[in-house]
Amino acid sequence: MKIFVQSRGRSPDFEYCWQPEVPPQLSNISSSIQSESPSVVLARFQGRLILLTTGLESPEKRDFRDRPIRHSVCWICSDNDYDEKEIRAIAVLALRGLLSVQVDKYVNLGGENGFEASFPELKSLSDSFLNEIESQRLPEEEYSKRIGKNSQALRHDLAYKLQQYSLPKGYELIVVSTGIKSEESLEKIGAWRSLSNLVKSENWRDVSKSEAQPPNFFVAAIAIVAAIVVVALILLVVLLHPFSPKPEVTPSPSQGMIRNEPEVEVNPEQVDQNSSIRDSTSLEKGLQSLEKDSIPSVK
Repeated sequence: MKIFVQSRGRSPDFEYCWQPEVPPQLSNISSSIQSESPSVVLARFQGRLILLTTGLESPEKRDFRDRPIRHSVCWICSDNDYDEKEIRAIAVLALRGLLSVQVDKYVNLGGENGFEASFPELKSLSDSFLNEIESQRLPEEEYSKRIGKNSQALRHDLAYKLQQYSLPKGYELIVVSTGIKSEESLEKIGAWRSLSNLVKSENWRDVSKSEAQPPNFFVAAIAIVAAIVVVALILLVVLLHPFSPKPEVTPSPSQGMIRNEPEVEVNPEQVDQNSSIRDSTSLEKGLQSLEKDSIPSVK
């Protein structure tokens, strides 16, 4: 088991820092809490169990502005049955508010960075409590994600479950208990159990997948309905106005042989003149016929 401690010295020259170094995977879990307030995060990453406790106020130690010094401790161990029991025991102490005084005993002012931590004693914090940690199988009805108000009652209820049951499988973030974190943020985090001061529910509330992701469901439903409406409109238009293609006209051979003669422009004066000539000719022929009829025939 590896242990990492964050604290500070009394002087303004000694700000908050981690010893012996910044713990790995810290960025993956610190974003899920308000680190200034008393918080607990229990997680599983890459075959390791990680327990982070923050905001553990010292009852006596103060900084240069007479503010309580806050300690943070991170425990990292293998994901096996024995180490899990140790991690669960420390988490139970933290949720019951018993860890601050214990940690403060082993983090003292002084040294190169303003404080010194006694790592062997911090590792043995769970020894006196291990015999009370059970490893029963978690009931099926307790496996779902739940969130609730960060109240003493729910913290103690969660501590009892960690004391009695093995950690649920299939979760990276298992426990998140913090100060200021919205319900929406906790739902997105998706831990097995989440507590925050901003949650209104005094009891545990189940967070199902459909509740955690309502926008995606409604967007998909709207898209499906819109697609159905578009298809229905297209079918309606086709039924009311069926498309009948115009038949292709193939010219007959006789039609193909017809030549279009050019139009001849007719002169009106010429038409009148021709008509007069035809009329005078007819008149002459009529007179000649009368003359023949008036002459007696010679026998």
